[in-house]
Amino acid sequence: MSQFSLHYDSTIRELERKLGDLIDDGAEFDIERNGDVLVIEFEDGEKIVITPQAPMEQLWVSANYAGHRFNWSEDKWKNEKGSEEFIGFLSRVLSEKLGSPIEI
Repeated sequence: MSQFSLHYDSTIRELERKLGDLIDDGAEFDIERNGDVLVIEFEDGEKIVITPQAPMEQLWVSANYAGHRFNWSEDKWKNEKGSEEFIGFLSRVLSEKLGSPIEI
């Protein structure tokens, strides 16, 4: 398994666990994992889709009708257009969507 695959797999497994905990605590969204793709779906049908892009060694997120690409750097996924970290980005997007602070 490549370093990219190891980083992505461990990130998605940890994220899936944390999102499951948020759902157990009453957060109003569902998660579904299909292979390497993780989908967060809200009651209004809007989705956040997280996918690996192995050829480019990037983690891609489709959210708010836009695509966001993250590169592995210094033990973190960082947005290629700036330095926002993936977990901070996802916490912010979930907080905005749900209208309450979400910390992943």
